[in-house]
Amino acid sequence: MYTKAIYGFDHVVRSARPTDWDRASPCDGWTARHVVGHVLAIQRYFESAINGASPTMNPMHDPHVHAGDDPAGAWAATRDALLEALDHPDVLHRVVESWNGPKPVDEIIGFNVADTTVHSWDLARAIGGDDRLDLGLVQHALVLVEPIADGMRGPMLFGDRVATPDTADPQSQLLALTGRQP
Repeated sequence: MYTKAIYGFDHVVRSARPTDWDRASPCDGWTARHVVGHVLAIQRYFESAINGASPTMNPMHDPHVHAGDDPAGAWAATRDALLEALDHPDVLHRVVESWNGPKPVDEIIGFNVADTTVHSWDLARAIGGDDRLDLGLVQHALVLVEPIADGMRGPMLFGDRVATPDTADPQSQLLALTGRQP
């Protein structure tokens, strides 16, 4: 699921035009450049943890700086470096330091499926691209986020839950749960 989420985000990044990076995203105060910088900084954090190095980027601090002048290029380098770090026997079982203490790599990247999936939608909206998300990723993200969403509401996290009808599709439910207007 994690690599599927990464490649879903990658697809949106690749569809952006150079003039799209400063367009507003659904994330309050963030542009498309901020969204890419945030997602790539999280992946760089994972790469650092896997490789036993100190994190080089804080995904919540100045994410637009992480994306730089070439967000697509910065993302591609990050994607490739992280996938290379993961491409080793038993790496998923290795216990590394995470934001929440020691955890297996599989667990920290597994939870990231939700963040990367939702930010794929944010980026697609910012650049005027196709904002349909993979149903399997959406359903997986809903299972991850639903039990903790209310505890994650606040600045730089989730906005208030958006009301949706009981008949809302899973993508609309996920977006509403994370404070986004479907």
